[in-house]
Amino acid sequence: MLAMMNGMFPVATVKEIKLAKDYLKQYRDIKNKLELFERNPPTTDEQKKIQLSLTKFTSLIENAVEQVVDPNVKAIVEFRFIKGNSRAATILRFSGWNYCDKTLDRKLEEGVVSVANTLLYFE
Repeated sequence: MLAMMNGMFPVATVKEIKLAKDYLKQYRDIKNKLELFERNPPTTDEQKKIQLSLTKFTSLIENAVEQVVDPNVKAIVEFRFIKGNSRAATILRFSGWNYCDKTLDRKLEEGVVSVANTLLYFE
């Protein structure tokens, strides 16, 4: 049974992982644009299409981050990418967990890989 399940779950390629990381880096900027549309509703069809596209993008990323299994990894990814904090701020925030900067980088990478694998199902 487990042997059959191994082939059922696709694994993101290096290129897909890099793309997921780029999406995570873009998330905060796109979320800010979406919030601007919420404060100033679109008036043209083109603006409505853009708003819909931004909504889909942010939902995809939020759902993918929500699927990260390890709660520590999820917390780090949310703080770094969803809340839009810098790497330095992330290191400072989680220094109380006795994680060095390299460990945090590995945890972030685990989160990015998890997001990339989840996006394979949503896209």
